[in-house]
Amino acid sequence: LAFLTGDLDAAAKMYEQSQKFPFGSTGRLVHSLVSIFIDGLIGFFFARKHREDEKKWTDLGLDAIQYFRTWVSGSHWNFSNKLHLLEAEFYFLSEDDKRARACYNASIKAAREHRFVHEEGLAEEKLATYLLHKSQHDDSLRHFINAKRCYDSWGACTLVRRVEKAIAILLPLCSGRG
Repeated sequence: LAFLTGDLDAAAKMYEQSQKFPFGSTGRLVHSLVSIFIDGLIGFFFARKHREDEKKWTDLGLDAIQYFRTWVSGSHWNFSNKLHLLEAEFYFLSEDDKRARACYNASIKAAREHRFVHEEGLAEEKLATYLLHKSQHDDSLRHFINAKRCYDSWGACTLVRRVEKAIAILLPLCSGRG
């Protein structure tokens, strides 16, 4: 929940605390797929933000990618959008713009086609953040608006309010031609 609400420092602390216990002993086993997905996203975020620990955080993200590459072979429907999003975040970290954009778009498309509206919203928001980092404000705004639509459809009012704040900050930076 900390990750989805944007409190990445708290999410990282929860990840660190969970590592003190054997896998599954914290009740995370039931949610292991989601945990590994979120842990991978946390890893790539902190690899970008904390270069002194970049290897530690990158390895966490790369481990998640490996799990999802295995799982996607068993259920493309359930795991492809997640794998694409993890790969997009890796390419963002690696500054491979062409692959990052392709993977973000593939994640959005797969989530939409598979009717995972909450994960479509997450992929839209991650793409918007990536575009904001690249100073592509109009495109970023469009994807934040798409994320808001997805979260609203899912009924996630807290996420809608958080994205609305990002939109309000971004709006003055846009040209209006987007």
